Amino acid sequence: MPRTILRTRVQYPSMSSDNPFRDLFAKAGIEGTTDDPDSLPALDKNGDEIKEVVLGYERRGSGKVITTVRDIPAEKMDETLKFIKKTLGTGGSIDSDLLVIQGDRRAQLTRFFEKQGIRVRGDRE
Repeated sequence: MPRTILRTRVQYPSMSSDNPFRDLFAKAGIEGTTDDPDSLPALDKNGDEIKEVVLGYERRGSGKVITTVRDIPAEKMDETLKFIKKTLGTGGSIDSDLLVIQGDRRAQLTRFFEKQGIRVRGDRE
């Protein structure tokens, strides 16, 4: 006698993203898990060192998308990249004078830098 397998579809209430753990992490207070720009942590206490950044968007030959950030002082690049990677939960690297962030993160980075009081130019959306 063949077995019948019942499959049910799980509905997640009020999920606005493709991450099913976003609400759980946000309730637990883990940084960078919500789309609310006011909940993003501050980059540093005296954000005077970075005045403005330029965002870029590129599609690599393999079809992968990256977001680039220019005009960050060399002494702040490592710290800024580490902070962005941790806060946004994405990968990234430094390529000469650019921060290269994996994926299309322009909207998130725009909110992030504007919250710090840093002017954002370039591809914002």
